[in-house]
Amino acid sequence: MEPWLILLPAFVMSALMILTHTYLGLHVLARGIIFVDLALAQMAALGMSLAFMLGEEPHGLNAQLYAFGATLVTAFAFAGLRHLPGKTTREIIIGCVYVVATALSVVILSRSSQGMEELSTLFNGNILWIRWQEIAVVAMIYLALAMLHGIYHKQFYTLSFSTEEARSRSPGFLWEFLFFASFAIVITIAVNVAGVLLVFAFLIIPAFSASLVVHSFIARLLLGWCLGLLGAIAGLCLSFSADLPVGATVVSVLGLLPLIAAALGACSRS
Repeated sequence: MEPWLILLPAFVMSALMILTHTYLGLHVLARGIIFVDLALAQMAALGMSLAFMLGEEPHGLNAQLYAFGATLVTAFAFAGLRHLPGKTTREIIIGCVYVVATALSVVILSRSSQGMEELSTLFNGNILWIRWQEIAVVAMIYLALAMLHGIYHKQFYTLSFSTEEARSRSPGFLWEFLFFASFAIVITIAVNVAGVLLVFAFLIIPAFSASLVVHSFIARLLLGWCLGLLGAIAGLCLSFSADLPVGATVVSVLGLLPLIAAALGACSRS
């Protein structure tokens, strides 16, 4: 079989993630809660770990429900962070959630002889082996969420990109919870396929890299998509040709994007 046929499903899944995650990443950067995606991803992993301990198939439907339940509860809690003064306090709380969720996942999975292998899978994912049926389900769910954010773009945009004072006066908890709930759905699906590391990288690195070059939301979104897709293609090809771990390799390649973006920004200003 031709190499590109083997890599095509993984690239299509990566493209779906980049299209959705870059958009969410721009919102996260604007809100100044950089590690919220990592915390939600780790909560999804904690839910899957709990399902694994209870004898469920690690990546089956029941495990997905455990993961979604964990992220949804966390999303509900994070929706209340907007009422706390100061970004530092919010980041500390989010960081604590991530650390504790990681520790609990390790403790739970350590009780099984196969637990550490499953923990490695949760971090690194198995995107290279995704099937087209799974991609179709992910695409439909992501499309529904894209329609939600398209219809209510103004409300979500105001919550993320207005000043803190304006956000405190904006219509409250429901819209914030809807934002984090949609975030939780995206994260739960992605972690099951791609792992925690790749999910965090796709959410932050393309959005941050684009922010170094351009300033408007649309320009950052389009450039972030382009950079993310190029990084995914390069990472998948390198992983396949050199027989390297897929998730870690793609993340390593994506790590070059901020340097490339900074150089592009410097050239455009000179």
